[in-house]
Amino acid sequence: MVTISAALNMPVVFCSRTLFIGGSFGIITVALWGACIWQILLRFKPDSSVTPTSPSPFPSPTPTPIPCTCLNNGTCQNGECICPNEWQGDQCQTAYFCESSTDNSTEVLSFNRILIGFSGYSNERCEPQTANAGVPKATRSCSENVSGVPVLSLPHIVNCNDNLENLAQQVNEKVTAERLLEIAKESQILTSQPEKLTAHNITSAAEIVSQILNTTINDTEQAAAAAVTTISQLLDASDVEFSKVINITYVTQSLTESLEAFSRDKGTNDTKVVQPNLAVLSATVDSASTKGVQFTAVRGTDNTLISRLITLNLTSSQLTVNKDAEVQIFIDVSSDNMKKDIWISKKKTFDCFLSFAGTKETGQFGFVLYQNDKFFKSKIYRSTMSISRRVISGSVANGGPNNVDLLFNPRDLNGVILYDYACVFWDYNKDDWSTENCSKRTDEDANLRCHCNHTTNFAVLMTFKNNYTYSEPLNWITYMGCGLSGAGLCVTILYHVLTRKSRKTKSTMPLVSICSCMLIVNILFITGIGNPNANEVSRRSNSSVNTLLSSDLHPLPDKGSCTAVTALLHYFLLGTFAWTSLYAVQMYMSLVNVFSQPPQHFSMIIIGIGWGLPAVVVAITLGATYRINNPLNYRQEEFCWLAALDREGNFDITKPMLWGFLLPVAIILIFNSVVFVSVMTCALFKKTALTSTKRQSYLKKLISSISVAVVLGITWVLGYLMLIDHDNTRLVFSYVFCIINTTQGLQIFIFFTARDSVFQRKMTAIVSSISPLEFHLHSKKFVIKRKQQDHVSESYKQLEGLSSTTSTG
Repeated sequence: MVTISAALNMPVVFCSRTLFIGGSFGIITVALWGACIWQILLRFKPDSSVTPTSPSPFPSPTPTPIPCTCLNNGTCQNGECICPNEWQGDQCQTAYFCESSTDNSTEVLSFNRILIGFSGYSNERCEPQTANAGVPKATRSCSENVSGVPVLSLPHIVNCNDNLENLAQQVNEKVTAERLLEIAKESQILTSQPEKLTAHNITSAAEIVSQILNTTINDTEQAAAAAVTTISQLLDASDVEFSKVINITYVTQSLTESLEAFSRDKGTNDTKVVQPNLAVLSATVDSASTKGVQFTAVRGTDNTLISRLITLNLTSSQLTVNKDAEVQIFIDVSSDNMKKDIWISKKKTFDCFLSFAGTKETGQFGFVLYQNDKFFKSKIYRSTMSISRRVISGSVANGGPNNVDLLFNPRDLNGVILYDYACVFWDYNKDDWSTENCSKRTDEDANLRCHCNHTTNFAVLMTFKNNYTYSEPLNWITYMGCGLSGAGLCVTILYHVLTRKSRKTKSTMPLVSICSCMLIVNILFITGIGNPNANEVSRRSNSSVNTLLSSDLHPLPDKGSCTAVTALLHYFLLGTFAWTSLYAVQMYMSLVNVFSQPPQHFSMIIIGIGWGLPAVVVAITLGATYRINNPLNYRQEEFCWLAALDREGNFDITKPMLWGFLLPVAIILIFNSVVFVSVMTCALFKKTALTSTKRQSYLKKLISSISVAVVLGITWVLGYLMLIDHDNTRLVFSYVFCIINTTQGLQIFIFFTARDSVFQRKMTAIVSSISPLEFHLHSKKFVIKRKQQDHVSESYKQLEGLSSTTSTG
């Protein structure tokens, strides 16, 4: 009962140890849940880079796609048909190939479908006993006649006992045009399997085609076309064999200069030779009627060069942005009548503009487009990604360019986003790229622009960042589970520490250590698992400084915090499992091998193992994999945890996730599982192992088994099932694993604390010691106080002289 005078005073605060412990637990729980809610709210934080727009009273209509009918597997985009390489026309109705054919003129030779402008090879191969066993016996090409009808050429049969070294010795100034064509065709056939070419084969083939291009500038067009086809095939040669070529600089320079001269010095002849990896175009321009020339190359559907997608516009007057183009170049040409070389390097699509002023002479323009940069290997700029970097060489006779402007708009970058770029040119003196007299510029559409004030070999090099993604549903489940586990672990730690003397159990230290490690893991996960760099992954570098890049993959700087969180998570997770194994050992000694005595200083031994062994593993992992300039060999980028996947997203056994975490944890789980089976067998089938005055029911035994499995971390076996290479199965195990293991701390609290009779009595005492609750009803003040009696009694006393009412149940 409460008196009126006491009620009118300030409430009394009962300061006791139980309330202090409860308050501490409450503060920690609120902090954990606050961190959990904070992380969840961050998921919905709007992007500050997006400018908010005023709401419209009417909903904006969804744009209706323009329909179109596309044949032959064509796709409709914005009302236009995008045709496969084999078809053309508004509806992809016109064939752009020569049908499969068979020739019986000399011997039976069969050919598959050949695209227009390409060469095909026979299905018949050289016999096994010949020097060129397995090489196609013949080749033939497909072209268009004046009516646009596909036409096949006659097959050319190779000498199956000849080789590239012998052919290289036969090419000289005295060779006839007929023999030169035969040598060109045979070289083309002998290089038709580029993956089998050796370094010696590459050198001989390069020597042959260079001499053919230099000796047949105005004579044999067919031989030159075969030479271009051979070079196109060399661009598919193995990088390993290419790197073994002796004097590789001389070989590649002779090839590129020969192609450049062939494309430019054609007199009044216009040439167009397009192969899958190489395109050569030449055009004559009259300065009196033309202000510029536009070169456009659009990639094919399978990332090859297609003749119909490569065009020249000889009447361009200014740079006109092409919505399908990825790179456009405008070059102003002077009238100094000197031959200048322009090289532009990039990938996928190019638009090149050249114009002259003040000259009345005709100008010869030559263009060479490379599918990749195999002939332009830089010692500074390292290529680590499988992104094709196309290179285009443009040569101008009777005119020289003054200014070069380049616009680049990259697209279709799977898994990566553009971070930065550099405007460079190929310097033959350095045999590498250089940024001298080139600068970067921007426009209102955020396109990449370059400007150079000299005439040499230009290029645009790019560096990319990986585009990391997150699994939002798993994050929700994880944060909720960690919040619940943190609260349960706090209570469990406090309870077992404060009641250790009264309970007198030997497993207090391992259990408290397990809970402490798990609590720290939960705190680290909630507050530090997200990498600060992840918020910047979509941002592009705003640097206007034109600096030569060192790699096509931008290494994100290691700010230290993410690596520290990774190391701490690694340590305390390993510590959790180490202590579960020590708990298993102690439980086995207590319940199975009850007559064995623990060794001397057993407590110090398990402390050294539980806290020291994980530190050794973490130190070895850090020392072996972490480098300040390459932190991603140790940790991941999208969140702070050990690295596990390679750049293609496949599991990499060389990453520390396997040998630094999965293998040690697997060994511990196997050990814990053996102990678990032994203990449960003893508990369920041996009455002498666990005795009590009252026989336990099977339900209690089942609960005891589950509690042991929880504290030993047996459920972590589900994590290894997530490695199954099946998307649906892996997704199911991911959710089950996430739900069960993020609530492991809550499960420990339920099984080892909430069910304990001592804890229940303590909680009852804490509830009973809470100050009386005061509340107002219709401006009347009442006090509710619960009394500890044999029967339930509630007493209500009005503080203003009214009668009291007592209810007893």
